[in-house]
Order: sequence, then C-alpha cells, then structure tokens
Amino acid sequence: MASSRNSRSPDLPNALIAALRAACVRHGLPGTRVVVGLSGGRDSVVLLHGLVTLRGELGIALSAHHVHHGLSPNADDWAAFCADLCARLDVVFSCDRVAVARDSGEGIEAAARSVRHASLAARDADWVALAHHRGDQAETMLHNLLRGAGVRGLAGMPVERAAAGGRARLVRPLLDVPRA
Repeated sequence: MASSRNSRSPDLPNALIAALRAACVRHGLPGTRVVVGLSGGRDSVVLLHGLVTLRGELGIALSAHHVHHGLSPNADDWAAFCADLCARLDVVFSCDRVAVARDSGEGIEAAARSVRHASLAARDADWVALAHHRGDQAETMLHNLLRGAGVRGLAGMPVERAAAGGRARLVRPLLDVPRA
C-alpha cells in the first residue's frame, strides 16, 4: 500500500495530471459526483491524489469507496489505511464489507470483481473512477488472446461504460497512462 504523511495530495508529475485532466474533460466529469474505487494500492491511491488535485478546478464532488472482501489477512489494514488517507485528504469515504462466493464456478477473482463492481455501482455518484492503466490494459488483452477471445475480447477494457446494476458510469481515466 502507498502511504502519505501530509494532509494534501503529493506533487504528481505534470504529465500525469494533464492526462487525468484531459480524460476527465473528454468524458464529461467536470461538475459531477465522482467516486473513486479505492483499494489502497498504488494505482488507486495515485488516482485519488490526482482527482484531489483537480477537484476544485473541475468542480467535482469527490468521494472514495473501499470494498472489503475479507479474502486477505490484511483486509482490515487496507480498509483502515483507506479511511485514514481519505480523512487526511478531506475526501468522503465509505466502505462495504462484502461476501465473495468461493464456489460460484467463475473463480475467486471474478467473483470478487462482480461484488466489487456491484458495491461501487450502488454509490450515489454519477461516475465510478477506477485506476486501471496502460499495463493493466495490455495484461487484459494478452489474457483474452490466450484464452481464445475473439475481436471483441482483444479490444480490452473500455475507457467508459455503464456501471453494472447502477445508474453511474464507470470510467478508467488513466487507461492510456503507463504505470510508471
């Protein structure tokens, strides 16, 4: 997990902020309610810090949501980290403890993703922002290729789509940005 000791967002590279700003404008996020899917890992923490940096400029009502799957012995620590980070950044925070069906037949990761997306879609927001980046996109495309997905599967993750089961839209504003 990432850490931050000060109460404001760290200085992020100008190129990252510029790419995030452009993606937010391109997809219509200014003036809306945005909830960040906050796992507590490096990528989601960077997305949160970037949106904290831009929230005044873009006029977004920013919140963060953590989904506690309970699958790791570190799950309580991750949730506490996310709550503390949001308090220091003055970001509204929520957390859901969910049950992941281990015998669903779809695999534990897919089952966790399903309940995570449902939890995020249930938030009172216009947009659910996820921190997938260019490396995640390449990994998804390779995985789809190896499992025999057709042309649709090779397209990878969409930058924007309807959030499953909710009225919010899901957006991945860092999808064109390398992880580094």
